[in-house]
Amino acid sequence: MEGTLDYRWQKNGMALGGIGAGSVEICQNGELREWDICNMGKWGSPDVRKQKKLYDYDVHVLPFTVRAKLAGKEPVVRRLCHDRDNGEFRSLMYSWYKEIEKICWNPDFPVCRLQYEDSALPVEIEAEFASPFVPGKEEIAGTPGFYVTFTIANPSDQEAEVSILGKLKNPVNRGMEHRRLKNQLTAEKGCAQIVMKSDSQKPNASNGSLAWSVSADEVSWILGEFAPYFTNYVMHSMFGVTEESYLFDFQDTGKLTNLGTETLPEFGTELTEEEISLMDEQELDAIFEKLLQIACVRHPYERVHHFDEKLLTQPEMKREFIIASIRQIKRIFPDENGQENWGDSALCGSCKLAPGERKQIRFVIGWYFPNHFGDSGRFEGHWYAKHFADAGEVVSYLDRERDAILPAVKEFSTLLKCTNVSKELADAWSDHLSTLIKCSWWTKRGEFGMWEGYGSCGFHTTDITYQGSFGILALFPGLQKKQMEMGAKFQREDGRVHHFFTPDLSGVDDGYDRVDMNPQFVLLVCRDYLWTGDREYLARMWPHIEKAMDNTQLLDGDGDGLPDHDTRANTYDAWAMQGTPAYIASLWLAALKAAVRMAQDLGVQDRAAAWEALLEKGSKAFVEKLWNGRYFSLWADGDKRDDCCMTDQIDGQWYARLLGLGNFLPQDKIDIATDCILSENFSPESGLVNASYPAQATPTLYTWKNVQMESNWSGIEYSFASFLLENGRYKEAAQIVETVERRHTQNGRRFNHEECGEHYYRALASWAVLQSLTGLKADMPREKLSFSPALPELTAPWFVPGAYGKLSIAENKIRIECLGGSMKLKQLGIRTGMEKAVVTTMGAAAGNCTGAGSAAMSEKSPNVAADSAASAAENAAVATEKAAAVAAYTQTHADGFLTLEFADGLEFCSGMDVELAGE
Repeated sequence: MEGTLDYRWQKNGMALGGIGAGSVEICQNGELREWDICNMGKWGSPDVRKQKKLYDYDVHVLPFTVRAKLAGKEPVVRRLCHDRDNGEFRSLMYSWYKEIEKICWNPDFPVCRLQYEDSALPVEIEAEFASPFVPGKEEIAGTPGFYVTFTIANPSDQEAEVSILGKLKNPVNRGMEHRRLKNQLTAEKGCAQIVMKSDSQKPNASNGSLAWSVSADEVSWILGEFAPYFTNYVMHSMFGVTEESYLFDFQDTGKLTNLGTETLPEFGTELTEEEISLMDEQELDAIFEKLLQIACVRHPYERVHHFDEKLLTQPEMKREFIIASIRQIKRIFPDENGQENWGDSALCGSCKLAPGERKQIRFVIGWYFPNHFGDSGRFEGHWYAKHFADAGEVVSYLDRERDAILPAVKEFSTLLKCTNVSKELADAWSDHLSTLIKCSWWTKRGEFGMWEGYGSCGFHTTDITYQGSFGILALFPGLQKKQMEMGAKFQREDGRVHHFFTPDLSGVDDGYDRVDMNPQFVLLVCRDYLWTGDREYLARMWPHIEKAMDNTQLLDGDGDGLPDHDTRANTYDAWAMQGTPAYIASLWLAALKAAVRMAQDLGVQDRAAAWEALLEKGSKAFVEKLWNGRYFSLWADGDKRDDCCMTDQIDGQWYARLLGLGNFLPQDKIDIATDCILSENFSPESGLVNASYPAQATPTLYTWKNVQMESNWSGIEYSFASFLLENGRYKEAAQIVETVERRHTQNGRRFNHEECGEHYYRALASWAVLQSLTGLKADMPREKLSFSPALPELTAPWFVPGAYGKLSIAENKIRIECLGGSMKLKQLGIRTGMEKAVVTTMGAAAGNCTGAGSAAMSEKSPNVAADSAASAAENAAVATEKAAAVAAYTQTHADGFLTLEFADGLEFCSGMDVELAGE
C-alpha cells in the first residue's frame, strides 16, 4: 500500500536571538515564527489579560523564496517553507510558484540547518540559521539578532543564475494609529541594509526598529511598500485587469525593482479624483514621477509601457493612469481592519554559479525595541540598549563581526554534539539552551531573570533555578550570579529566601513558606562559588547564607538535626507533606555539607564546626527515621508515616555529589533506594514519575493519586538521570533521558517542555546530565578540576565558567582539551584504571583554536576586535609557549583517581591539551 508519510509536527522551533533580548523560532516547516521581540505577548507579562500579541504578526513575517535558472531553461521558483495556512500568494492560479518539495530540519543549538530538496531545482540549497550565542561572551550572546546564510551549489554542467528573496513585515508601532514609519536604505556594491523605524516618540512597546541586510554578488530591494503587494491582488482599470505582486518581477528577472519610498506616500492615499482632474500637465508629471517610485504602481506601468511606449506620455492617458493607481492604493490601504499596512520591505541577493561552484547569499536580522515596561509600571528596558542606538547598528555589528562570531558559534554547536553517546542525550543537554534565549529578561539596569514558565509564574524561581541554572552558570556565570544576588536582596528578615520575582523584576511574591528553598539557596551559592572561585561573591552572599541556615534549623523541634515541623510547602506545591519529609531533610543535610565548606573557606570556624556536628547527627537520624528497608519514606511524623516512594527522596544527596562534596548517606542505602525508585517509578512506556506506592505500602489520602505524584516532570527526570550517572549507572540514566526525548518529540514538544507553563525552566536540568556524564567536578577556589567519566570509553564536551573543551577516552589514552577560555590549575584528576601514565602537555595548532576570544563588545559601542584569525594564531602561540614552560608535576593514584599536581600551577588555556597514556 502506497501513501504519504506524515511526521509529527513540532509545535515549536529552535529559538533565535539574544539572551534577554527577545526571540524568533526557526520551525520544522522552514518558517520563522513566534516573533517575540516587541515586549509583548507571553514574553512581556505574566498576566494573561495583558499578553496581547502584536497585531497581524503571527505568520508570513519573513518568508524566503528561491529562483534558479539554467541557460535556455525557464526559471524555477520555490517558496522555502511549507505554509500551515493557504499562504500569501494564490499559487494554485500560477503553477510556477510552488512550495519546496522537502525540508530537512536539523537544529543543533545555536545553529539550525535546513536542507531543501526539489526535483525541479537545478541547484542544491541549504540554509544556516544561527544566533550570536558565544559561550563565555554574554555581551555578544545578548545581541538582539541572528544570521541566515544560504549556501547554493551548482551540480550541473551549465552556468546557473540563482536569487534568494526575502520579505519582512514591519512590526514598528503595528496596530497603532499614526505609525509615522520611516524606512532607510544603505546600499553599496554587494550589500544592502534596510532599517525600519518610526519618527514617533511615543513609548509604545512596539516603537523601535527592525533592520536587516543582504550580501551577495548582486543585491536589490524594495524599500517600503503596501503590504498587499507582497501578497497579491487584482487591479481593475481602463488599462485592463491584472494580478499584481512583487513575485512577478522576481520570476521574470530574479531581482527586485530597487524602488519604494522612505515614508508612507500620503499623496497616494489622500489625493481625490476631483483634484487630479483639475491638475495641469506639469502637476500631472510631478505626481506621475512620484507614483512611479512605488513598486506596486511601477509594475502596472511597465506592462502598459511595454505594450505601447507612447500611450502614457499622453496627458489624458497619464491622468487616467494616475487616477487608476490612486484608486487601487485606496483599495488596499488601510487593511480590512482599518490598520495602516504600509512599511514592509524586501531584499534579494543574486549570483551566477559556474558548473561545480558554491556561493553564499547572506542575510542578517536585528531589532531594537527599548520600551520595555513591567506590569508594575517600572521601566525595565533591555541591556542591549546600552550598546546600540537602533536596529541598524545591531545589523552593522553582526555583519562586521561575522567572521569572528559565526565560527565561534558553529564551533560551540559542533562541540555540544561531539560525543559517542546517543543522540537523545546530546539533544537533551543542547536543545534546552534554546529556552535560555526564549525565556530570559536582561534589563537595562543589568538585572537578569529566567521565566519559570513562558509568561507563567515569575522570574528566577528559587526552587527552579536550583535545577535549571547549571548551563547558565557554566556558559555565562555573571548572569547566574546576578540572579542570585537579586534574590538575596529580597530575603526576609527572618531568613526565608524569595520564591519568584513578579510581576516583573521589581518585586517578589509571598511564597516564603516553601521550606525547600532555603537549603536550595545555600547549595546554589556553594555551587556558584566552587565553579567560579569568586570569593568576593561568596563574601557578599555569606550573611544571607547564615540567615537561611539559621531559619531552617528552627524547623528541628526534637533536636535530631532534621526539620520536623512546618514542612508542608515546597516545590511540589499541590502535594503537601508533614513531619520530616525525606526530600526536605536531604536538602537540609546537603546544605549543611555545603555550608561547612563555605564557612571553612571564609575562616568562620565556629560555624563550620557547629554545622559539621549537626550534619553528623542529622545524617544518622535520616536513616533511623526514614529508612524502611527498601527506600526512604516520603515522610515520618511521630508514629505516623507515609511510605510513598518518591523519586526525589534523596535529591540533596544528588546535589552534594554533583558539587563534589561527597556522600552524607551510606552508599549501600543509596544503591538500594535507587534500585527501588527504578523498579517502582520508571518504565520505558510511562517514563519516570515523581512517585508511586509500592505494593506493600499503605497510602495516605492526600498523596494517593496526587496530580504531582503521578506526573512526569522532565526536569526531575533529567536530575535523576544525572544522579544515576553520579552513581555509575549509565545504562539506566540513558534509558530515562531517551524516554524523555521520545515522549516530547512524539508529542511535538522537542523545544517546549511543559510543567507550570510552557518552555519550562526546570528542564534545563538536562545540562546536569552532561556534567555527570563526564563526572566533571570543579573546585576553582583550590584550582582543582577532575573527571569521573560514566563510561570506560567516552567522548564528550566539558564546560566550566571561563573555559571549555573536550574529554576523549579510548584505548588506554585520555585526552583533555581546552578549546576556549582559560583556567589556572594546581590539580587535575581523572578516575581511571591507569595506576601510572605518561603525561604530555602541549599546545595546539592555530586552526584548532577558537576565535571566540576576539569577539568582545565594549561598554559603549558594539566594536569588536577586527582580526580574529590573528587572534586565534596568537592564542595558539601563547598556549604552545605556556605548555612548553609547564612546571614539574607529580603523579599519584588513589581511590581510583589518577591525579596530576602542578607545583607552580598550569595555565590551561585555549589551544592546549593534556594527554595521558597508560604505561
